[in-house]
Amino acid sequence: MMRKFLLAVAALSTMVAISSHESSARADEPKKPIEIKLGTLAPRDSAWGGVFRAWAKAVKEESNGTVELTWFFNAQQGAEDEMIGKSRSKQMAGGAFTATGLSAIYPSVIAMQMPGLFDNWEQLDKVRNDPDTRAKLEKGIEDGGFKILGWGDVGIGHIMFRPDNGKGEPVKPDIHGPEQLKAYTTFYISGDAIGATFLNKVGIQAPKALSVPAILPGLSNREKGAIDVITTPAIAAEQLQWAPQVTHVLDMPVGFGIGGLVMNKEIFNGLPEDAKKALVKTGKNAGDLLTGRIRGMDNEAWARALKDKKVIKPTDAEKAQWQAKFKETRDQLKADGKVNADIWNTVVKAAGKQ
Repeated sequence: MMRKFLLAVAALSTMVAISSHESSARADEPKKPIEIKLGTLAPRDSAWGGVFRAWAKAVKEESNGTVELTWFFNAQQGAEDEMIGKSRSKQMAGGAFTATGLSAIYPSVIAMQMPGLFDNWEQLDKVRNDPDTRAKLEKGIEDGGFKILGWGDVGIGHIMFRPDNGKGEPVKPDIHGPEQLKAYTTFYISGDAIGATFLNKVGIQAPKALSVPAILPGLSNREKGAIDVITTPAIAAEQLQWAPQVTHVLDMPVGFGIGGLVMNKEIFNGLPEDAKKALVKTGKNAGDLLTGRIRGMDNEAWARALKDKKVIKPTDAEKAQWQAKFKETRDQLKADGKVNADIWNTVVKAAGKQ
């Protein structure tokens, strides 16, 4: 009897030892990194894509490998409004968005991108870096369910067009003023309230909406009804391969494109504190890098456009016509309640415009 008891004790001891060893081994195993899925319209190898990949590397290093950013480039997850929807439902965590995408979270963001409002980046910086204005914008985004991790820039918007029929034969007038836009096949990016309103004020009653991935096929098509005019930063025209499809540029800025890095607030708040700190720190750095690098590259791309394309220089009278349409657009968006009155007053006051 005693022998059976001792054998049972020995067997139990062995089982406990094995169990303890297995538990210890599992505890010593490295934890799987927290994966954060982010989306962007930008191609992987674009200027923006390079910054986003650098940000992913910085997050991994700053978090000691506990957090990894997985990027879906080139609109793999759809247009910006689709990505915002997926981020709300937690299929994704967030991403890098233009003002159009950010406006799906907080509509008043478009106050920073109104046509004709700013004359240079310095004016925009004055507004965006104002602590009160930034706090209001970031609170609006947070109330919309997202955490902003960094602000960035897209570039200075210019009108670029193609008046010929693909055979070198001009079939449309050069664009000097708003009136000539009516001869072209125009569009606005889906979700872009500014673009839709501006085209309406020009007199185009039913402009079509396109997603960013649909723009290149539309430009490449030389058949009747194909896209033949775009309003875009020069760097975007190059990086998204739109530039070779246009032959003329209007030497006048339309607006200043901004963007931001955002993340679903619930997902962010559910992360460990060290992970949150890593994202906030590196997100700000990525935004700052976007601001500096993109502006410089956009300036260089615009210089190339002025050299490679036929440049149309509007007269003072034509510039006044554009400014009148820009103001009509701003006034309409204000009247429609697209922008919070407090945000609007702060921005236009700083810009010295109405």
